[in-house]
Amino acid sequence: MINVIKINLNQASSKAARLEKRRETTRWGAFGFVVLILIAGFAYLVGENSQYAQIIEEKESQIATIQAQIDTLKQEGRNLAKDDILAMSELSDRRTIWAEKLNALGRLMPHDMAITHLTFKDRYLTIAGVSRIYPDEREFDILEEFIARLENDIIFSEDFTDIKFASYSRMTILNQDVVNFEVRATLDIPDPKDRKKDMGRRS
Repeated sequence: MINVIKINLNQASSKAARLEKRRETTRWGAFGFVVLILIAGFAYLVGENSQYAQIIEEKESQIATIQAQIDTLKQEGRNLAKDDILAMSELSDRRTIWAEKLNALGRLMPHDMAITHLTFKDRYLTIAGVSRIYPDEREFDILEEFIARLENDIIFSEDFTDIKFASYSRMTILNQDVVNFEVRATLDIPDPKDRKKDMGRRS
């Protein structure tokens, strides 16, 4: 009698195929999530750009109104204070700055990075975003390269005295490493707090 030992090679092959399929599904899931983040960030940036454009239009309307008031005062022979003239001149000079900055920011962003939030308070522009981290990269290197792009671009870096990262944190989503970050750019204008102090001293 001949004993036959049967080895089911298909079972091992099937397990390997299922494992590879799971890995492939996980990779595509992570890729889809990152793409979704990028699309959401782009849509948010477009919305912010639209809002800033509306603000610029409102400022231009205000400037036109102020200019009309100046012309009326000139016709009436009344003199304007020096501080009022300087304030109106500063407003006029900076009315198009944000449209140019936002366009430059969108152009300088890497394809695997998305802006999630933009805020401007006092004289600080804070850029919050998320970026994919590849296996041979460090999160700090990604931020340094992004900041270098901003600093070396004439359109964006003009009017800013300092551009640096404020904070960052690394996290893993569906086996994909990403970094959340904030970059802060300081606008080259007097600090509003100092201006308030000067006005208090004068009064």
